[in-house]
Amino acid sequence: MKQIKNLDVRKTAMILITLVTTILVSDAAENPPHVTVYGTATTSVAVDEMNWRIRINHKNPSLEEVAKAHNSTVKEVLDFLMENELPEHCIQTSGMEFGEYFVTSKLKGRIKGGYQASSSINFKVTDLSKYKDLWTGISRMENVSLNGITYNNSKRIKHQSETRKKALLAAKEKAQKLAQTLGSEIGKPLFIEEERFGYSNNNNSNVYATNEQAILNEGFAPGQIPITVQIKASFSLVTQ
Repeated sequence: MKQIKNLDVRKTAMILITLVTTILVSDAAENPPHVTVYGTATTSVAVDEMNWRIRINHKNPSLEEVAKAHNSTVKEVLDFLMENELPEHCIQTSGMEFGEYFVTSKLKGRIKGGYQASSSINFKVTDLSKYKDLWTGISRMENVSLNGITYNNSKRIKHQSETRKKALLAAKEKAQKLAQTLGSEIGKPLFIEEERFGYSNNNNSNVYATNEQAILNEGFAPGQIPITVQIKASFSLVTQ
């Protein structure tokens, strides 16, 4: 009877050992020795495009009068842009939007004040020397407001791709140095992920001027835009 029990114990032990060994081998196969690193690269590109956003708003008790005044201002803006030799394909105009507006009276409360009309004009400028003339001319127009200017580089996509390659090479170089410190080498990549992409083009605070850039039109410098890419990569470790 004892022999049978001892035999059962040995069988159970062998099964457990086989099971544990299988799990360890499987885990080693799924999680080979590896090194995971981050690679970051930044490329500064010159600003060669400005994208302007203009908003036109009118209010008047008469619907007919507000439409007439609004159309007149839109024409004034477009004529001004043409005078500054902006190509037609660089100018985009939205349709006119109408609505009622209300005012608050101490005696009657909230009452209808009349009608309002609004529309937007967006345009791209590639000749940065026109900045001052455009700014000055637009600021003098009534019922016209500048919603913002964004800055761009015409070859941005190309620069992004090049920066991404630099970030990946930086990650590979970092992994190689870490592996060599431990007497190993890196093998094939296990995974590659783009962790972060940055491209600042929103406003003046995101554009920094360099000493090499000549200032255009009293106080405006085209400056440069930083493009930053961060890559996360993991490589297998090969022991020498």
